[in-house]
Amino acid sequence: MQPVNETGWPESLRSLYETVTGTPAADAMTASAQWRESFAAWVRGASLDERTLAQAAAWSRLDEGERTLGELLFLLSSCSELLWPYAAPPRGLLPRLMARQETMLAALLEVGDADTAARVRRETEATVTTVLTRILKRHPDALQSLVGDAPCTFDGRALRFHGAVEVDLRQVLGTGAKSVALLEQLRALMPATAADGRDRLAEFIRTRAARLPWREASEVLAERLFSLATSPEGRSGMSGFLACYPGGRKEPDWCARAGLLLSRTLEVGGPPEVVENLCELLARFDAPPVDGLRGALGALVHGDFEASADLGPVRFVLDHCQATLRKGEPGLVLTLLWLEERLFRAAVRKGAPDAFDRRKRALSKLKPGAPGFDQLHWLAEECAELWPRFMPGAVRPGLDELAAWRQEVADRVGRKPVLRKAAIEFFLWCAPDAASSEAELTVLALVRTATDRRQVKRLKEHPSSRVRLRVRTLQSWFQGSSAKGKPGAPVEPSQASGPATLTEALRHLHVTRAVPLGGRTWLRDRDLEELLLGAFGRVEAEFSSRYPERFREDTETLAADLLEALRAELARVKADVAALMSQGQPSPWELSMTVRRREPEPEPVPVPVDGEAAPAAVPPPLAVARPGVEVAFVLDVAVGDFLRTRRVVSVQVVKLEQRGEGQWLPAFRLGREHLDAQLLRTDAAFCLFLAPPFPRAECWVVPSRTVRAMMESQRSLSGVPRDGVQRVARSLSHWLLGDLVGLWTGDERPESFARLSRAEDMPDFVVEWGLR
Repeated sequence: MQPVNETGWPESLRSLYETVTGTPAADAMTASAQWRESFAAWVRGASLDERTLAQAAAWSRLDEGERTLGELLFLLSSCSELLWPYAAPPRGLLPRLMARQETMLAALLEVGDADTAARVRRETEATVTTVLTRILKRHPDALQSLVGDAPCTFDGRALRFHGAVEVDLRQVLGTGAKSVALLEQLRALMPATAADGRDRLAEFIRTRAARLPWREASEVLAERLFSLATSPEGRSGMSGFLACYPGGRKEPDWCARAGLLLSRTLEVGGPPEVVENLCELLARFDAPPVDGLRGALGALVHGDFEASADLGPVRFVLDHCQATLRKGEPGLVLTLLWLEERLFRAAVRKGAPDAFDRRKRALSKLKPGAPGFDQLHWLAEECAELWPRFMPGAVRPGLDELAAWRQEVADRVGRKPVLRKAAIEFFLWCAPDAASSEAELTVLALVRTATDRRQVKRLKEHPSSRVRLRVRTLQSWFQGSSAKGKPGAPVEPSQASGPATLTEALRHLHVTRAVPLGGRTWLRDRDLEELLLGAFGRVEAEFSSRYPERFREDTETLAADLLEALRAELARVKADVAALMSQGQPSPWELSMTVRRREPEPEPVPVPVDGEAAPAAVPPPLAVARPGVEVAFVLDVAVGDFLRTRRVVSVQVVKLEQRGEGQWLPAFRLGREHLDAQLLRTDAAFCLFLAPPFPRAECWVVPSRTVRAMMESQRSLSGVPRDGVQRVARSLSHWLLGDLVGLWTGDERPESFARLSRAEDMPDFVVEWGLR
């Protein structure tokens, strides 16, 4: 009877196996020839399902249970056909087959002679070799699970297990990236390989790895490497990995990824073993163009020591970087001094007892190999004190204070080329984003020679993306300032007089964009235009984003909030412009905006009649129906001998409503008679459409004449299609700057201004905007 845990044989093979099972041990060798013939005939006619079922049945009997000599002879001699790699191979296949072979040979020696046992040994070993080779061709990543801890040797061509079962690596090794899986299995097999073959196996792996198409294989290898690096027990495997794949030491992506993982591990407080693994890994990236030391330091440069619960991992990384510090790297010395100063201050705040001792030891280690150590130490302490003041919530230093500080840095550090080189990299790398502009201005003050400029250009290959971004800014400045005679080349203002215009105050912003000083409008000041555009764009985006929450409010309230936000934002722009100017310098433009709202109509007062009480309800007189909410923008420009004008623009405000919960109407409700009345009053007529952010958070402005034409083409009297409005509209911020301030529209007729003071038909809002 078949055991419960054994898989049954297919019906076509069951009779043969029952014959094998019933054969006595003494007759097993004689009957084995007949079994092989019958099995070969079955193989020729068996279907795939039958072979799959036979494979499962054979392995279930090889894996466990007592077997007769006949069964073992049949299973081991036929396993080359029974154990085809249709599915994932079973774990521990080789040790189990070799154990069954030893059991079979012991039984043969009891009933037969030694010559027969030796012949059967050779045959079964050849069969097992065939099975192992065939499986590895299909499943190269299963080598270790197949062989387990079997003893292994390598002669430069083939692996030999148990001194007999061979696997010719040239037959099983795939081409291209397909061979990576088997190479990794071979590398994992090295500890179990005999000492005399271990070096040959390592050399074989290195040789094959050198032939890999690196672009295809690097992703697979990277995943394996970083799975080892992020495992607390993977340090030894990681070291052997890079020894077998030396090309990885020159892979910039691997180095950058290791730095990011180290930064993230420090940020979340990961295991100390992983921190040690990543530091060890970064130390091995020492072949150009990668720099593992800067990668390790970069993980600390962007870190927040104050927020770290445990400073131990940070100390370990700093000690590791000091131990691997190369000579002739003053920039790294300055960075280490700054990091040690930050660590010291954080440790003091946390009450660490050894903070002062560690600081003293660090300074004594860094001092011997750094020229101009006193100046570097002073600069590190200054930056550790200054840069936190740029963060939100801190007291930002004033412009005069910063200018004096930059001058002192240039005087102390800018005299020697080696110190300038160190400071340039340090400022571009370590300055926080909040102090980016100040760092760029400091570097501009330090760059004095063509060698300094070449140094800045070489930093375009720096591993930190922050450095590369800031170098592009400086390169644009250098290329612009060297283009003498070219229109629009920026000119650095002299230090004798402060900036006279906003353009000079924001010179580094010009450099970033490499654009001429002239703007898009008659203002001829690109920075002022972008300040206004950005300010109005922020108001417009915030209003549109909140519109789905506020659309139920009446149009007049929505318009009032929008106009008030524009006025407040313009006031902030005016304050920012004043702050950017030097002390005593006038602002290039006088900006002002006021919003005046129409007074509500007084309610009718009941009048008593002949001493009697007034009626309870007197119907009010019929008022003239107002055509919606109207805003009049009045622009008053007075610019010396260039232009003096005062003009008004009429804007009709329309809001989009919902049909149901979350379903916006496909059209804006707007009566055509209202547009006709507006167009009869003035040609400077527009419609402002308030809508939710689809697809962008903005309000739409369309000329009223265009809206009238769309309604006429749609034969609509009470609405204009939403899609049509979106198709022709400009955003409110671009319309305010390009059309209104740009003087492309406006009505200067006296009758247009007279209407602004008539109570019966004056607009709901009058926005006075002055530019002088």
